[in-house]
Amino acid sequence: MAAPAASELPALRRFTRRYLQYGTAALCGALLLVEGAGPWLVEWFRATPGQQLWGRVPFAFFTFAVGLWTRLHLWALLLPVVLALFRWADVRAGLKRGAGWMLVIGVPVAAVHVAVERGIFSVATLTREGIYPNFTTSFDFQSVDPYGLGGWRLAVFLVRRFIADYFTYFIVAALCFAYEHFVRSRQQEAQTQALRAELAQAQLQALRMRVNPHFLFNTLNAITVLVRGGETAKAGRTLRLLSDMLRATFQGADVQTVPLREEIDLVERYLEIEEIRFEDRLRVEIDVDPAVSEVAVPYLLLQPLVENAVRHGIAPHAEAGVVRVAARPATTRGQKGVELTVADSGPGFSEAPAVILDESEGVGLSTTKRRLDTLYGEAHVLKLGTAAEGGARVTICIPCSPRDPLLAADEHQEAPAVPAPDQ
Repeated sequence: MAAPAASELPALRRFTRRYLQYGTAALCGALLLVEGAGPWLVEWFRATPGQQLWGRVPFAFFTFAVGLWTRLHLWALLLPVVLALFRWADVRAGLKRGAGWMLVIGVPVAAVHVAVERGIFSVATLTREGIYPNFTTSFDFQSVDPYGLGGWRLAVFLVRRFIADYFTYFIVAALCFAYEHFVRSRQQEAQTQALRAELAQAQLQALRMRVNPHFLFNTLNAITVLVRGGETAKAGRTLRLLSDMLRATFQGADVQTVPLREEIDLVERYLEIEEIRFEDRLRVEIDVDPAVSEVAVPYLLLQPLVENAVRHGIAPHAEAGVVRVAARPATTRGQKGVELTVADSGPGFSEAPAVILDESEGVGLSTTKRRLDTLYGEAHVLKLGTAAEGGARVTICIPCSPRDPLLAADEHQEAPAVPAPDQ
């Protein structure tokens, strides 16, 4: 049901934008009509008392409706302002923070509403009297003084209007919260669909690379050599590793994240097969901090990066090379997270990082970038750099989810900051 969710938001925004545009124009026209033709109609009604009841009643209702519409429309115009302030203050970050900011934001919003409303009704006198008769809470505060306040009537009146508008503001705040919940729920639905599509693409990508005839030929050829050499145990181990890798590709079709230890286990199986193929030409170093072994990471995140390291950093060269995989705690965009690094000792990247990441046909990096953008937005870091041996290095920094054990660790242990991007 992703299509309806994606189409409802633009439709709602279009309706809101059109109402604010055309509704404002229509309200201005109604005010001009009441204030322009109203005095002439009132004089006509007074000149013929007891008559024209057919005209008096509709005109009174119309004037009242225009005045009420004016007050409500001012709140409608303030809705985007309140929503922008809520997003700026991030009132959904926590209960205390949200309640505090909501109370504070209501003060200037109510004051602006009172000031603008007072300015409009000081000019639109007929509309003002239609919605505020003198025997109630009149905007014509100089005509009545039920409390005997004398010169303080304006101040008391404005305070009364401010209190009333401040409580009305909470209705507007509730509407803003409801709208934000609606928007976020629709965005989450769209993101879920996008993540499933990206996951399926990553799975197919990994499967295509693993069943690549060249890869299978080399692996089976290595198994044949092992069998002929009498190393049947190693040959059987290689077959089991290949079988486990193919099985892992088909399993977990709906899984979006897995513990890091499972992702590392899959990488180790792949690299073990490659070590058998390349013998002494490949050396593998895996360094995973135990503190991050249970952190949730996107499924099949490291696999295409490791395959790229072997394909471009080891396979084309006769000399021995190394592939390093590391994971450690880090601070990402001000949040606790994990830093993942895949490096090789090959020739490095042949093009600029921006060009490589934008290539739609890229084997692993472009797909990885799209998945991280969809899952983490601006909260992640993806960097391409140079390894210590001069080869390619890919660094990924992602935040922990609230359920990850890393967040429950001792708060006194500061995680190292993410290093600055390579120039």
